[in-house]
Order: sequence, then C-alpha cells, then structure tokens
Amino acid sequence: MNAIQPDHPRLVESSQAQRNLAAWILLAALASFAAMATPFFLGQVYVVDDLGEFHLPVRDFYAQQLGRGEPFDWMPGLYGGFYLAGEGQLGAYHPLHLLAYRWLPLGAAFDLELLASYPLLFAGMFLFLRRLVQRRDAALFGALVFTFCGFNLLHFAHPNAVAIVAHLPWLLFAMDVALISSDQGQRAAANLAIGALTASQLLLGYPQYVWFSLLAEAAYVAWRAVDVGVEGRRIAPLVLAISLGMLGGAIQLVPTLAALWHSQRRATDVAFANTGSLHPLNLVQLVAPYLFRTRVVGQNTHELGLYVGSVPTLLCVWLMTQRRRWGRFAPLVRALIVFAALALLLAAGEFGGLYRLQSLVPLANRFRFPCRAIVLFELCVAVGAAVATAVMFGPAIRREPADKGSNATPLAMALLVSVVLAIVGPLAWPEFVAGPLLVWCGPLLVGSAALLIALAQHGARHAAAALVVFAAVDLSCYGLSYSVYPHTADLHEFVASTPLPPGGTDVRVAVAAADTPTRMGDRMLLAGLKRVDGYAGLEPAKKLDYREMPALRLAGAAWVLQPASPTGREPQWTAIEHTAPRARLVTNVVGPSQLEHLERLGLESAAVDGPPSLPTAPAGQARVLADLPGRITVETDAPTRQLLVTTESFDAGWRVLIDRHAEPVVRVNGDSLGCLVPAGKQRVVFEFRPLSLRVGALLSACGLGLMLCAFWFSMRHCGAVEVEKEQLVAS
Repeated sequence: MNAIQPDHPRLVESSQAQRNLAAWILLAALASFAAMATPFFLGQVYVVDDLGEFHLPVRDFYAQQLGRGEPFDWMPGLYGGFYLAGEGQLGAYHPLHLLAYRWLPLGAAFDLELLASYPLLFAGMFLFLRRLVQRRDAALFGALVFTFCGFNLLHFAHPNAVAIVAHLPWLLFAMDVALISSDQGQRAAANLAIGALTASQLLLGYPQYVWFSLLAEAAYVAWRAVDVGVEGRRIAPLVLAISLGMLGGAIQLVPTLAALWHSQRRATDVAFANTGSLHPLNLVQLVAPYLFRTRVVGQNTHELGLYVGSVPTLLCVWLMTQRRRWGRFAPLVRALIVFAALALLLAAGEFGGLYRLQSLVPLANRFRFPCRAIVLFELCVAVGAAVATAVMFGPAIRREPADKGSNATPLAMALLVSVVLAIVGPLAWPEFVAGPLLVWCGPLLVGSAALLIALAQHGARHAAAALVVFAAVDLSCYGLSYSVYPHTADLHEFVASTPLPPGGTDVRVAVAAADTPTRMGDRMLLAGLKRVDGYAGLEPAKKLDYREMPALRLAGAAWVLQPASPTGREPQWTAIEHTAPRARLVTNVVGPSQLEHLERLGLESAAVDGPPSLPTAPAGQARVLADLPGRITVETDAPTRQLLVTTESFDAGWRVLIDRHAEPVVRVNGDSLGCLVPAGKQRVVFEFRPLSLRVGALLSACGLGLMLCAFWFSMRHCGAVEVEKEQLVAS
C-alpha cells in the first residue's frame, strides 16, 4: 500500500534522503541522552527533589542489606520502622534492581536505574511506531518526541514512573504482533512478552502508572480490533497474558495493598483523589511553555507540566487540518484525537468529570494527582507527530488536493495565539507571570517551529534535519533545565551537607514542623540517622502525634531538628531528655484511653487494647542482644510476668518467639511493638515476616510458571499444526 503524495515534487524523498533524516534523528536522540547522562560520567548523582530526599536514602539501605545478604523488607530508619517493600517505590523485588544494587556502587547503581529507562523507551517506541506507520524516519522522530517529552523528563525525579512508562511501547508492540501476526509462534512469543512486561511493571511498585498503561493498552486493542477486524480468539490469549503477568507481579502488588490498608491513604476521600487536577488554563503551556514563573498553573511543575515541544504540537495541529491527506492513517488519527481528548479529561480531575468514573474502580480510587494522565496525552502527541512526518514526507496512496486554505494557516494561528498570550499574560496574571524574556520564549519557539515546518513541507534543503535538531533542543532544554541541571552532586558531599546532631549519628531523631507545609525529606538517613517520622508515599497510619514531646519520648527519639527556614534561620537541634530505651519491661498496663494523657503515662506504664492483669512487682531488666532490620533479639529477666515494650513501630507482619515458642505480638502505646514475657530469663526474638510478602511470593511463582506453561502449550500446538500442514501437502 502506498502512502500519501506530497504537494511539492521536491518532497518526494529518495531512500537515501530517508536514511539521512533517520541519521539526524538518531544523532539528536544521542545528544539529548548524552546531555542527560553527563553528570553520571562525571561521577555525580542526581538529587533533584524526591531523588535526593527519598529514593537515594532508601536505596542506600537496600544496597547495604543486599551486600550483607540480609532482608530489606523492614527499614528501621523511617517512621520508627517501616514496611519498605510494601511502600513500593523501591521496586525491591525487580530483578534489575536486585542485581544493580547488589553488585554496583550505590551512586553507579542509582544513576543507571534512572538513565536506563530512556534508551529502552526510545527503542520500544521506535519498534512500535515502525510497525504502525511503516516508515523508519517517522518512527524514529515519534520515539524521540515521546522519550524526551515534558512528562518523561520532568518526572525524572520519579524513576519508577518513567520505568513503567518505558514498558508501554514494548507492550503495544507485542500486542500488535499478538493481534495481527499470522505466525502462531510469533503470537505465542508476543503473549509471553506481554505477561513478562506486565509483571515487570508491577514489580517496579508504582501501580498508578500500571493503571495508565492498562488504559492505553485497552484503548489500542479496541481500536485495532475495530480497524482490522481482529478475531475474538486472538484477544482472549492476550487478556490471559496480562492476567498472568499481574499474578507474576504479586510479590510487589500484595505487599503494596497491605501497606495501603495500614497507611493514612486508606481513609482518603474524593477531595484527596482530586489533588493535583490539571487546571484547564494549563493548556496555554502548549504554545507558551515559560509564560508562568513555575511554568504551570498550580505551582507543581513536574506534575502539571504539559509541554510536549513546539514542533510536535504544531505537527499535530497541521495534521488535523489535512484530513484529505490522511489516507490509510485516517482511522489512527481519529482514534488519537479521541484518546488524547479523554486523556486530558482524565488529567483534569475535578475540572473534567471523567475522574469520577475512576473512583468506582478498586485501588485506582486511591490514586491522587489525576494530572499524571498527561503521559497518555503526550503519547498521543508523539504518535501524531510520527504520523504527520509520514504524511508530510511519504509517497502517495493517491493524489489528493490539500484541504481548503493555506497549509500555513494553522501554523500562523498557533503563532498568533502564542503572541496574544505573551501580551495578555502579564496584564491578566501579573503575580504569576515570568519575566519578559521567558514570556517571549513562547512566540519565539512557536514561530521557529512553524517556519521550519513550512520550509520542510516545501522541500527546502536541510529543513527537515534542522526541524529535528530544533525539536530535540527544545525538549531537552525544557526538561533537563528543571530535572537535571543544576540538581546533581558528589555523593559524599551530598551526605556531608546533612545537618547532624551533637555526638553520634546512630540515634533516632524527629523533624519539627517547618515554616512551610512541605515535609522534610529523608536525606539524613544517608548519614546514619534514624527518623521517628519521615517522608514516603504510603505513610503509615499512626495513633500518636509525633510533633508532641511525650510521643517522641515513647518512640525513643533523642533529638528534634528545627529545619532552616526561608527567612534565613539556621537548622537547630534540640535534645530530648528522659527518652525511652530501646527495650524495657513494665508492669503497669492501662487501656488505650490513657493515650490521651501521654504526660501522665510516662515510661513506667504502657497502654494496650484489652490490658492484661499483671502482678504487682518491680520491673525487670531487658537487654538488646541484636538489633537488625526486621530482627530484634532481647534478653529479659523479670520476677513476674511482664510486658516487654520496644521503640520499634508495630506492624501486623511482626512475629515473636520466646525461647523458640511463638507468642502473640502486642501493639503498645498505639504504635509500638511489644509482647508479654513470662517470669525468669527469656530470649525474645522479634522477626518481621509479613503474610502479604509470603502470599505474594507464592502467587508470583504461580504466575511465572503458568506463563511458561501457556507459552509451551502454544508452541507445541503450533508445532502440531505445522506437522498437519506438511502431511496434507505430502498427501
């Protein structure tokens, strides 16, 4: 099937010209990636936002535990003890993470985790678009656009999110093979790949982006089924592959569900789910990316950034005005328009209405920041840009006149809108608008892109190459200026910049309420400190308020940090006196209602649900023999039956052995771990062995085994069919 005939004869490209353009695109992609990776080659680590304040500290703990060959599921350094594997953002059980953080230095493993997603995303997007548009240079350009689009670069601080998105084009490619290919062996391999990729996504531990991926996959399968008339019998194995893949990722999914159940997010409402809705005014970013001081309406730049580059945006605008030239791409273009509109409505959250439907879906109704659906919109723009490139430069299916009106009209209209925004913006929103230089970057970018598109359309020499280079520079400057530069540091200097309390660092601390509502990150963990509070996505639900001194004493905190303030106040440490020891025995046990009077409760008493009756006697001695993540050994010596109280956080996953006999654990003082011990000398061993992790591991093993069985069955059936065909031919 031929593609569409361009208007000007000079636009009929030779295969050599296509190769040249493809080479320019590859060079532009390589340069963009090199700009991103330069800090890595200089021996620095990326520390922007959550990278330095959450991801790096927890991966430091993860790497240390892997190096020692010890469990990493429970992290004592956060919240007085924290189900780290359940929180999910570590992706602790992903094979690549296990290998990288076991065998590479922390800085190298961390940087490689961040960077690896981008070449994989580029390669997957190219393969998918090559199959879809059947033109190499167009597929490469679409891959360039999506890999370095605003969403994927601004979300550099969310490595799991970008890694899950990097799976999406590979999944779409495999689904296309599974639906369209006439070779049964290829279809079987594609379904196996779909299952493995789905499991890999879930193992990365960020289910919101798996949800977005599933929406895109469902939309693509529905469109393909209608477009080419796919038989239902080919869709069923695909659905089975996704289901088995989700089962394969259960070792992460089940603990995440357990952590969610015991987190503050369990009690979320509609207002929480709509947090981070994309205000419709953010659409101005498409032609005015630097109009506002924070680039967005809503101040949260990396979440609300919608810019996908002036060249891809104008190419899509141009494409939508050239309906007579769509040819064989017409069904795809219509589907892209519909899905892009739905993605924007989903991202709009409370402003769009579509997000209310998501509130009816279990687990998905716990997600916030609906604006993250921007990734689906930018995926549509990237595919649209690839189609526009193929339409503009490709050979013809049939000659069609251009739509009425000049081809330059939509480009001129986009430029006019950008100029109007640059003029009106400072008058309408003076308190939010950036400086004049940044404001007028919008018209400059849109005007340059419009000029290059017009020149390329009319066959100007080197215009297509200039268009590609301009698009890559535009996207890289927008994304890397926010997420990479100047947010890199030498790892040792980054750790050394942490404010430390007087004395040693092997102590528990807390952070006092700062002058801003933003919580302080976990950088201090890199220096060896442990926090009673913390910063994480699934913050565990607590019964005590750890901004109050009595609660901090019960949790064993030795110091409180008053962070530096925007007004210039230096960070200050305050010592906490009479703090609880790591383990102690008590005999005065009261009901949970006494938690309202923490000052009176003191360290000699403890509050538990259904308090047991203990003999009146002096408190015995408790000595910690070993204190490891997820395993605490205490030796007790008590004259009577008493309550052992630790400063470790309670979790349903803890088990206790007293002289090798299993006993029930007790939730003490609302949040602490404890148990009842008999009289005499006892050896008490607390172990963190959550049922969710064991069930998840079993389900994952079943899922992976069933995936391999399904592949083996499909290949065996394929072989049997081939034998029958050969016998028929021979007869």
